[in-house]
Amino acid sequence: MNKLLKIDNIMYYVSDLDKSEAFYQDVLGLKKVWRDDQFKMVGFVFEESDAEIVIQSDPNLPKFDYSFLVKDVVAFCDEIKSKGYKVLVEPFDVRPGKYAVLADLDGNAINIIDLTKFNGIPQFDK
Repeated sequence: MNKLLKIDNIMYYVSDLDKSEAFYQDVLGLKKVWRDDQFKMVGFVFEESDAEIVIQSDPNLPKFDYSFLVKDVVAFCDEIKSKGYKVLVEPFDVRPGKYAVLADLDGNAINIIDLTKFNGIPQFDK
């Protein structure tokens, strides 16, 4: 049985990635740990937590603000669908692996992500 492991990150859409990167670092005091220009994203961490804030500037991505970590998004979605539940957004590629959006019984979005491209371990820029 697949299960949610933890809240992995919080994600916000921003209109200007560079200006927002400066704001999150200089004003909010978060530590930038990675930048991915292909996916138009920047990742930050809190000083005393492994929780991650991600800003992204791709207007084509679904609007989501948090995600739960799972071991394997594709397997999780397959299991959910086999039990008759709904996947709102089928798995798609993101920097660390796959992302998808499920629906609970009332249609609330549940965002899930995996780290399959990173062998299950978060990777930050050096």
